[in-house]
Amino acid sequence: MRIEDATFVVTDTETTGSAAGYDRMIEIAAVKIRSGKVVDRFSQLVNPGCAVPRRITRLTGISTAMVFDKPASAAILPRFQKFLGNDILVAHNLSFDRRVINNELVRSGLAQMRNRQLCTLRLARRLLPGLRSRGLSSLIDFFEIVIQNRHRALDDAEATGTILLRLLARLDLDHQITTLEELLHFQNQNYGHTIPAHLKRIRSSLARRLPARPGVYFMRDGDGKVIYIGKAKNLRSRVRSYFNAVQGQPQRVRQMLEKVRDVTWEETGTELEALLAESRLIKELTPYFNRALKRYANRPFIKLDTASKYPVVRHVKFIVDDGAEYYGPVPGANYAEWLVDVINQTFRLRECDDPTLAMGRRCIYGSMGRCSMPCEHDVTSDYAEEVQRVRNFLQGRGTEIVLDSLEEEMRACADRMEYEEAGHYRDSIERLRRLLERQEAIAAPVLDHNAVLIMRDARGHAVKLFLVRFGRLVRTFVTSTPASAQDLKSVRFLIEHHFRPDQNRPERYMRSEIDEIRILADWMYAHRHDTETVNWSTELPLGDFAQKIVKRLAGRVEAIKLDDDQLELNYQNRLAS
Repeated sequence: MRIEDATFVVTDTETTGSAAGYDRMIEIAAVKIRSGKVVDRFSQLVNPGCAVPRRITRLTGISTAMVFDKPASAAILPRFQKFLGNDILVAHNLSFDRRVINNELVRSGLAQMRNRQLCTLRLARRLLPGLRSRGLSSLIDFFEIVIQNRHRALDDAEATGTILLRLLARLDLDHQITTLEELLHFQNQNYGHTIPAHLKRIRSSLARRLPARPGVYFMRDGDGKVIYIGKAKNLRSRVRSYFNAVQGQPQRVRQMLEKVRDVTWEETGTELEALLAESRLIKELTPYFNRALKRYANRPFIKLDTASKYPVVRHVKFIVDDGAEYYGPVPGANYAEWLVDVINQTFRLRECDDPTLAMGRRCIYGSMGRCSMPCEHDVTSDYAEEVQRVRNFLQGRGTEIVLDSLEEEMRACADRMEYEEAGHYRDSIERLRRLLERQEAIAAPVLDHNAVLIMRDARGHAVKLFLVRFGRLVRTFVTSTPASAQDLKSVRFLIEHHFRPDQNRPERYMRSEIDEIRILADWMYAHRHDTETVNWSTELPLGDFAQKIVKRLAGRVEAIKLDDDQLELNYQNRLAS
């Protein structure tokens, strides 16, 4: 018989306690389901012949007074048996309800039920192994079922009926089970046999091939089209997690897994490279099941226009090599406006534009005392000192003056009982602290951010080097610790290759480059406690900078020398690998 032709009687009972062989029934209800629809209902309160315990009343709402004048089970169960007929008896935790009803039948001198039986709890355990609980309440929440009166028999039976239909749909889709005989057999199978066939095949094929290394993975449908891209610190662990406890995954992941027929991947040397590759590939391929990273986020920068004699602070969307200093990125346009306003209220840089400055008379900001008024006075020296204070602030140093000012305003608002305004200042202080911690990790304008980041693994067995030039990641290198002589030579060459003083700064950074800068800044902040940053500027001879890195890797001071031809050969070999 096909499942769609079978009739299911989904039943629930309420009792005076949890001992099915001892406690008495106080309510029984059932819904009859055929072809995916409820075609009939049965519901009846039962006089148990005893008082209903107070704890049961609190749980179900059924009191002794409510059942005092109701029929006893001997009068009700024949009607229930007629309603049940020869159809399939269904319940959640069937063994409990079956025992309750059969015990009441025996007490009434009636024959016990001999119907074929189906337990939705057993089905859920096999189809939803990832859920912590497969109890009725958990499944109601999982399937987002609306129920009015939990722990009343008819409402619970209705909810169980809905759960049954959802589970039957999954059986058809994931396991191609369409007959009643297959369904009744499935509820008794071992859990390991309940994984959808196509996912079992993928999991089996991946088990031996997935590397335990960082990388980017691609979920593909039957046509080979990429429908999801993700990054992983450990490809083996991350990808295999999708195929364990499938039905415990979020709904969108389950929908994706229904379509997945293959998984491919690309290894990267480090997790940071995987982050960068993931963001770039998602924007290029726009996979259907990726929600985040499909568009470039609006991440403006704070521009300190040091190309001007009297610099000003602005926020801009893009970076141009125009002699100014760019800091950030910051979370958004509103945040950038707020931060610029905080700087202008704290430091006495001009806020007017160049034409207004050229007019030679003070503007409204000068009249308010928010500016040192270079339009009227020669304040070159004092102004340069103020610019340096702003620069320090934007690099996460010398922040006390700003934070103290905000805290003073917060306390003043609290004293005036303006608590909502005080709350705004409190929130501003907190988000400013987070921003300044991020900037302190970088400690340089974007185009002057040239550094080697050194990260050692937790066990101290390996070291990862991240070479940052003009604010972007340009190279990574992984070596054991202590590093071999050959690796030290390669590191020296990489530094001398990527940090050449004659390299021209990029003329412009647009959306794709800014996205990389944002990811790098986020990563540096997240790993600020386990990463050492060694900054470089053109004032420091490149050989000395390279030697500084080598000393940290080798723990010794000896210079490492290698002829240029051999260095170039080593570098090309590493690029090829």
